Amino acid sequence: MALPQFAIRNSQFPPVAAVLLSVCALTLAFAGLFEWDVPLTRFIRSLNDFHMDHLANPWLAQFSNIGDRLGKGESLVILSLVLLAVGYGLKHPQWIDAGRQSLIAHGLAALSANILKHAIGRPRPKFMHAGNLEFSPAGGSGWDSFPSGHAAAAFAVATVLATKFPRARWPILAAAVAIAASRILRGSHYLTDVAGGAALGSLMGMIAVHPWREWRSSAGMAVCRMTPFVVTTLAFVWTIMHLPSEAWPFQQLFWGGLLLTLAGLVGHVLWTVQSSWCPAWLSGSLARSLVGLGLGMTTGSLFVTTIVLLACAAHWWDGLSGQIESMAKGHVGLWAAMVEGLFVAAMLLVLGASYALKGIMPM
Repeated sequence: MALPQFAIRNSQFPPVAAVLLSVCALTLAFAGLFEWDVPLTRFIRSLNDFHMDHLANPWLAQFSNIGDRLGKGESLVILSLVLLAVGYGLKHPQWIDAGRQSLIAHGLAALSANILKHAIGRPRPKFMHAGNLEFSPAGGSGWDSFPSGHAAAAFAVATVLATKFPRARWPILAAAVAIAASRILRGSHYLTDVAGGAALGSLMGMIAVHPWREWRSSAGMAVCRMTPFVVTTLAFVWTIMHLPSEAWPFQQLFWGGLLLTLAGLVGHVLWTVQSSWCPAWLSGSLARSLVGLGLGMTTGSLFVTTIVLLACAAHWWDGLSGQIESMAKGHVGLWAAMVEGLFVAAMLLVLGASYALKGIMPM
């Protein structure tokens, strides 16, 4: 099984073509997410008890409150200081670097987010009236919605920690996603606010964790890393907000995506176990790209499929260097089989969810 990209690519930067494809995918994905800012905000308002100014559902309210507390600047600074203290106490350079670089990333994210907030002047959701989204640069309190400061800070710190502690990267990133989602549930931000904050935080985190003289390459790496998350968010939102259709091209894309996903999974298994049936041209990045494209097609949208195609092409191009492929060889065995089984099961679960969740929140 190929090692995680966070573990492999700490010093390898993506090619220019992969960065350009990722930029195109990100731009279109943000344009697609912007369409759902107002409808999603109205739905969130329907969950709030406006007399008490909080979520009526106690579980959602608790989740929102925890995310708000964890994403505050003080909490993230304390986390960085604890890492520094443990690092110096145990004389562990990795922990020292994690604490120092997360502080730098947090500071960069907070500074840039606050500059953008007041330069753009987007009103908070509470000021949304009749769906109008006016902008007022330097408009004062409440006109600072984009980007989300909590999301930017959380993803800046999470990017550093995920790079320094790759084995724990998924729980770390999941915590950052939860903090970002809590900002939407609280009605404090729009969907694109937290997506923009997450992108900004990932960018600053990647710059902080690499040498300063390589900031351009670090920025390119951040763009390539964040693209799958933003595109996945768009595909998920599109799925839950659109009912299935019998019209073209929904059915054609859905069934074509189903077949392509299964073909990609078969190819990934053959590549992982280094089977004699595996063709010479098949690589891990190509197999994963086929799986991603197939899942994107199951949304039934040509727009989403095009964006996913760009993101998958960027991933495939980024893997052409062969570093992932060479490190995959020699790692077959029981553990690889278990990991591959979990990967296939997860993708099949996502495939089933892409059908079961269609239109559960039609707007």
